[in-house]
Amino acid sequence: MSLILGALLACAAGLAGTVLCPDDSARRSRLPLLAAFLLGGLAWHAPARAAEPLRGPTQVLDGGTVMVGSHRISLYGIAAPDADQTCSDAQDQPYPCGRASARALEDHIGGAAIACEPRGGATGGAVEAICRVGDEDLGAWMIGRGYAVPDRSRGLDYTKAAERAWGRHLGLWSGVFQDPTERRIRPADIVPAT
Repeated sequence: MSLILGALLACAAGLAGTVLCPDDSARRSRLPLLAAFLLGGLAWHAPARAAEPLRGPTQVLDGGTVMVGSHRISLYGIAAPDADQTCSDAQDQPYPCGRASARALEDHIGGAAIACEPRGGATGGAVEAICRVGDEDLGAWMIGRGYAVPDRSRGLDYTKAAERAWGRHLGLWSGVFQDPTERRIRPADIVPAT
């Protein structure tokens, strides 16, 4: 959508520059025409609006982060184990729960196209978005299967899905794990000792 809009703006800017600044003498400056083309070109390459869905080839980075085309997307409203996180299963045996979470998301998406609706925030260089396969919210799916927990600092309420996963001992809830929201202490949250 933004590519088409950019092309139309570039054409309109070029036409306006030609109409408003005709070349009636060799001494007349072509600066306004050049400026109009530059503005049109910048509009063409402007980033997508916040409300514009992101679609494209998907690569799973971890249980809560995907790449859609060239955009790094953090699934809004969830906290999944980091890729290197280890948890304990029901027999108190360690297992790579971060990789298990990422694998589950990757298997669930398969080759399907996903659409992500940005929510305006950014976390660690990733755009926060609600992503869907068809009508299915991937964040809700991850929490409902026990591969992630709700990030209660966000506006979405995935509490019921988390309670069902906990009650059925699914995924992370089948053993012991460190809450991924607790692992994400931001440098700004750390208060230096005095």
